[in-house]
Amino acid sequence: MMKELLEWLDANKILYTQIDAEVVEIVDFGRMLLADLSGVKSIFRGTEGNLQFNLMESPDVLIAEGICYVAFPFGNNFYYYDLREEFRMNILKYIGRRRPCERTEEFVNLGVHTPYELLNGSGDLALWVHKARWMGHTALGIADRNTMAGTLNLQKACAAAGIIHVFGYSCAMKFRDELVDVKVYCQSRQGLQNLLRIQKEVMVDSQDSTISCKGLLSRGQGNVLVLGTLASYWMQRHPMLVQGFQAHFDKVYYQVDVSEYKAERIDREALEAVKMFFDHFADRDTGTFSVEPVLIADSYYPDRDDARSKVILNKIASGAAHRQSDDQYFKDVDEHYAALRPLFGERWDFNALFARMCRSTVEIAKGAEATFETGHMFMPRYILRPEEKEQYRDCRTLFQALLEMGLQQKAPKDRIDDYRKRLDEEVYIIESTNNVDYFLVQWDMVAEAHRRGIVTGVGRGSAGGSLVSYLLGITSIDPVAYDLLFSRFLVPERCGLNWVQEITVLGGNVQVEAGSSYVEIEMDGRTYLFDRDAQFRVGRGGEELKIYADQLQAGDDIRLDRRDILWNLNGENGSGR
Repeated sequence: MMKELLEWLDANKILYTQIDAEVVEIVDFGRMLLADLSGVKSIFRGTEGNLQFNLMESPDVLIAEGICYVAFPFGNNFYYYDLREEFRMNILKYIGRRRPCERTEEFVNLGVHTPYELLNGSGDLALWVHKARWMGHTALGIADRNTMAGTLNLQKACAAAGIIHVFGYSCAMKFRDELVDVKVYCQSRQGLQNLLRIQKEVMVDSQDSTISCKGLLSRGQGNVLVLGTLASYWMQRHPMLVQGFQAHFDKVYYQVDVSEYKAERIDREALEAVKMFFDHFADRDTGTFSVEPVLIADSYYPDRDDARSKVILNKIASGAAHRQSDDQYFKDVDEHYAALRPLFGERWDFNALFARMCRSTVEIAKGAEATFETGHMFMPRYILRPEEKEQYRDCRTLFQALLEMGLQQKAPKDRIDDYRKRLDEEVYIIESTNNVDYFLVQWDMVAEAHRRGIVTGVGRGSAGGSLVSYLLGITSIDPVAYDLLFSRFLVPERCGLNWVQEITVLGGNVQVEAGSSYVEIEMDGRTYLFDRDAQFRVGRGGEELKIYADQLQAGDDIRLDRRDILWNLNGENGSGR
């Protein structure tokens, strides 16, 4: 069994030293005992509820001898667990120190297809990142087809591992009757915004999940474009379009990918396309390319022995597995070099060419500064129509007018005060958490659906507990009549929202000394006295201002904390701060 373990370690390029017939030492990891499971029926022993790993040796004795890990075979793989922790099966990969590559070129894998590319890519994102870090890579890029669902989790996983994330996207560009495979890699925030619009055109606007040539050209700023391996023929027929892409994108590359397939026809097609590119787009005399080549091998599973997972996923998706390959895994530079070297004759300085293609991946990764902002909420903004702006001036006034209209129409006349009290409490939470625009957007969508005769749901989940939603017509359930809770729908703590800071907050009453000046302010039919130096947050002419009480003008919209409107403005004098 030790022979099989050593073969496994060699295959997975894990550096080790064999100590004796049962123990190996993994460099930068620790000593590992090979468990002897010959003749046992199960890797566990004991009774139900008290199962233990079927280890003959005492864990305490092994730990005292400096052996902290146990390796064991299970199925077609080797696993290990830490004797110092509760038993857990860890596949025996990506641990300790990796055997160094013979080639020294720096390289970044930009071709990862994650499980977010449903029923095609596989391997948990954290696993891809872990392997990249273990291999000594400084970055990792994904290239999921027709989806950006994995981008945020890639950013988080790479940040935790201390490597650069690269947002990539694979899709088909449609030019006349031709489909051209392309990849787009974000370089900047503008590039990320453009990539989101590319995603929209592919998945929303297009009938066949493609992007037009014109649409792609218009979204080049802040992005890098990589034309697919089979695109070399199209590139030759349309040199002016290629130049157009070079003018609109930060840079344009050609993807070199010679992964082997199980069908000779597919291999031949890819190899001939690569040959065509190097024959027509390279000037060997000057060592230049009209389109720079980049080494991007599409990777759908982390290791070669995971290839079967793609076959299974494809069969679930379509009943068949097309373009099968055991070669579309996360390779190192030695493996890439070995695959490419036989394809180039003596006319090429292949070592320099290989370094050039690897360097292109590093350049793309180093330029990848696009990130998603995290840590706070990004709420939608309602854009007032011209007639709404003229009538209401701002969204807050429109919101309050709609609620008052809904209150008069829907609240029972004999309970109007109860409804108004509940409404004030909800509006306080909504305004304080800066959600007015969100409700207006929902109101606008539902109203438009009703205008078009489109049926909408009566409850919309926990929004059924919101009187505001009911009065706006977003929902059709009266939460007061059925004692439904608004707090189940929205509380600041639940949504991680921040309270608005730029708002007027009232304090308690203060004693005004004789002779001191004050300002009388009339609000809601009541008169309040404020010290002339009290500060207010107001809306005036479409602007937000912070002013003193003696600077107030007729028509100023005082931005008051809703809690003050509910409880503090009780007809007595107050002071503002």
